[in-house]
Amino acid sequence: MPVGVPALARHRYPTVDDLTRTGRDLARRHPSRCRLRQVGESRAGEPLWLLSVGHGRRNVLVVSGAHPNEPAGGAAVADLAYLAVRGGRTGRGWPDARERRQDRDAAWHFLLCLDPDGARHTEPWTRHPGTLERQLRHFYRPAADQQPEWLPPPGRGTAPLPETRALLTVLDELRPALQVSLHANDVGGAWTQLTHDLPGAPAALADAAAAHAVPLAAAPVDTLHMPAAGPGVFLMAAGAGLDANVVHRDWLTRSTWFHPLRYGTVTAVVETPVWAVEAVADPRPAEAPALVVESCVAHLRAQAGQLAGLLDVARSGLGAAPGPLLDAAAWLTEACLTNAAQWSAPPSPGSPPPAATAGGALALRMAAHRLPLRAAAMLARATDGHPLGPGCEALLTRWRRRYAADFGPRWIPVREQTALQTEFISRLARLVLDSGRRTGGSPAAHHRDR
Repeated sequence: MPVGVPALARHRYPTVDDLTRTGRDLARRHPSRCRLRQVGESRAGEPLWLLSVGHGRRNVLVVSGAHPNEPAGGAAVADLAYLAVRGGRTGRGWPDARERRQDRDAAWHFLLCLDPDGARHTEPWTRHPGTLERQLRHFYRPAADQQPEWLPPPGRGTAPLPETRALLTVLDELRPALQVSLHANDVGGAWTQLTHDLPGAPAALADAAAAHAVPLAAAPVDTLHMPAAGPGVFLMAAGAGLDANVVHRDWLTRSTWFHPLRYGTVTAVVETPVWAVEAVADPRPAEAPALVVESCVAHLRAQAGQLAGLLDVARSGLGAAPGPLLDAAAWLTEACLTNAAQWSAPPSPGSPPPAATAGGALALRMAAHRLPLRAAAMLARATDGHPLGPGCEALLTRWRRRYAADFGPRWIPVREQTALQTEFISRLARLVLDSGRRTGGSPAAHHRDR
């Protein structure tokens, strides 16, 4: 087992330091093929490392660590880097002559961890994963304006985060044929979002998910009102074809996912679950979807109200500056109310309502529990050791137990999470490189609604 793939070797996620050692190890062992360079610095002064493998003229960029609570991407970039050094094989046989030419014409680039500052907050869990309780006890996800894949709103004079500037610089330099942003959802199934309709992507995702017994999400909340190109594959578009109520319309078009459209880049956002719930794959029509939405909205608003009261007490009781955990808990509490309003808004004509399928209804119910649960987790961390702490901890415990009891999540071993991402990304890159096309233009031109 290669020493540079700690997630597979030790059955845990790699830390920031593990990933840095992986990059240095590869650059030292294979100096003719691998290059490791610093492309920026985080807000706390951590170096941002880009590992490049190969010298082809067409580039594939894989970005890991955009969200610190989603560490499977770090394991996947380590695995993919070793695969790139060995010639891009994922155990499916030797490449034919055409594939060997493609491999020579491609260079792989791995941004090892986009938000190392945030990742440090979750390392007590990533070093010892396996229980939902431990995951939540060390949960951290910064507020949206502190997440480096999002550009600041136009017209406000706000500068991008230094991590964002580093990623934009890399994108402008490489002009990749494919950009892959690695993510993970806590509980549910696998899915991907694409800026372009890419034939073959649904089959590639379905094969990888089936090989590792991971369900495909029929209708994830993050893709609400997005058109599907196949099971688990959803199309993002910069305006045309998107429902007016699409949940993430504003920040989606401000994301680093859309920045390289000018170069014809295909961007894929790959989501794999930490915990599986098989029923999210159910495509059958849901029973009484309007009642499901109404119940989820009421639940979300009620729990957000409880959190808001605790946050008011915490702000006055902690005294000093609130810190990132309390800031993130407050942002997520507000996001609960925003999502409730968006879920209850009537969809545009021709757009499916939330909870239209049985899998979508389950995904909505899980999101209505997950969003306040995450906020409660960060509030409990922020108030640990203070008089408010026991009350926040009790709330977190009660909500966590109900979450586990209601949805029965099944732990997916780290090696399976990693292998799913690795196999899908390898095939996705093959599809883009095999097409030989520079897609260009707006992704709406490639949109199809199914």
